[in-house]
Amino acid sequence: MATKVVFLDQFRVQVETNDGAVYTLGHGSTMNYQIEQNWEGFYSKCVIALFDKYYDGTEDSIWGAITRGMYNNRLEPFRWLGNDRNKERERIGIRIKELRKERGMEAKELAKKIGIDPGNLSRIEQGRFSVGFDILNKIANVMNMQVDFVDKKRNEENGEGRKKRN
Repeated sequence: MATKVVFLDQFRVQVETNDGAVYTLGHGSTMNYQIEQNWEGFYSKCVIALFDKYYDGTEDSIWGAITRGMYNNRLEPFRWLGNDRNKERERIGIRIKELRKERGMEAKELAKKIGIDPGNLSRIEQGRFSVGFDILNKIANVMNMQVDFVDKKRNEENGEGRKKRN
């Protein structure tokens, strides 16, 4: 698999490494987006080359050699880095919301049953809040589910890589 770079918007870029790790690079300005648009994908080509050369599976390589390479190529280095943990939070949040709606349950009702503020439940369902195991387990119990480790390959083969539903 080759490294892929996709602009999510003018300030954020998603990088999928050749080993399948996914990172979001956040920039403070639109400079790199403008470089990408005006110079035939120069930003993407540089970032791909830097990840292919220096990425060793750790964030240290991103903050170190890859960031230096961005400076050397006159690119604005990123200001923050998010990894696929954010994606997992979103996936879990979407699934919690799906289950709640399938059961005809209002968010306020679920929040009350598990003993948290409805605003916190909303943040969990949106993937903006990292939920601890105890709360996750309470949610699962109310939904008559259990928290379990599922093999990613099996999960993808069964179509469990869910798309966000409207």
